[in-house]
Amino acid sequence: MMDFEEFRKRVLDEFMDYMPERYSNCRLVEHKVSKVNEELSGITITPREKKGSFIAPTFYIERMYEQYLEEGNFERTLASQARYLEESIKAVPSIPDLKNLELFKSKIIYQLVSKDLNAALISKCPHRDFEDLSVIYRVITRVDGRGLTGFLVTNEVASSAGWLEEDLYRFARSNTPHILPFMVERIEQTLVRLVKDRKGSIDMAEEFPGFNSIPNNERVYIVTNSIGYFGADALLYPDVIKQAADIIGTDCYVLPSSIHDLIILSSEFYSGQNKLLKLVRETNMTQVSPQEKLSDSIYYYSRADNQIRRVDSCEVVA
Repeated sequence: MMDFEEFRKRVLDEFMDYMPERYSNCRLVEHKVSKVNEELSGITITPREKKGSFIAPTFYIERMYEQYLEEGNFERTLASQARYLEESIKAVPSIPDLKNLELFKSKIIYQLVSKDLNAALISKCPHRDFEDLSVIYRVITRVDGRGLTGFLVTNEVASSAGWLEEDLYRFARSNTPHILPFMVERIEQTLVRLVKDRKGSIDMAEEFPGFNSIPNNERVYIVTNSIGYFGADALLYPDVIKQAADIIGTDCYVLPSSIHDLIILSSEFYSGQNKLLKLVRETNMTQVSPQEKLSDSIYYYSRADNQIRRVDSCEVVA
């Protein structure tokens, strides 16, 4: 197996051999990219004689290297990435097209990210703060079984399109629940759904015989969305959290499981902020991949005013 540097050099030398002939007038350009919670080595296909401004999909050598380590086959890794890149190129518009705001305003969504972990990324994007987090924006051009295709709305893109942050916020507020519909379900249902995806049919009664007898205020709920991406955006939609809180019957703690999921607990039954803070921090360190971490904080949902607030940091006792 190649180490990362050997792999990187071969990708730069050989990747274009896997692209169709019509890309023969293009070259690879390598650049550092600030992504959520990390900085990656981005590769973009660029015409050798670039004229004007445009957006091209970026792929990441670190992600390709992970795939290579799993498959153990360099050629298969490059061929797979080349196919997906070509599909993405067809879906991504050029910057001049972005000046037509009417075309893209229905595709703009939120993404919540950690303010502390993403200072470089946030500085390059229109954004606003929410507690210890920041709201950035993406244009989603395709949603399918492989995930999402789209691009980050950077300051450059927003300027080219004539988008103000207030515009982006208003469009994303409306679009996000439609493009990425939120789901509120009990944790047992989440576990069954995930196991079912891997193993086929599974019986809830057999797996969790006491499912229906658990008191409402002891139940644990998960908030995600139908495709499993950016479910933590529900922090910006208190009415989504309210669905679980109304069943539980109390105010609730909201724990960020990742950028994709939230955990909802009764604030009365699951008392002890220190324990919950410690749980979130330990989970982030041991169970959540660095690029999917949202926050080490916990949040409080008040039924009285339908608001979500960060719980003030307190000393976590080991």
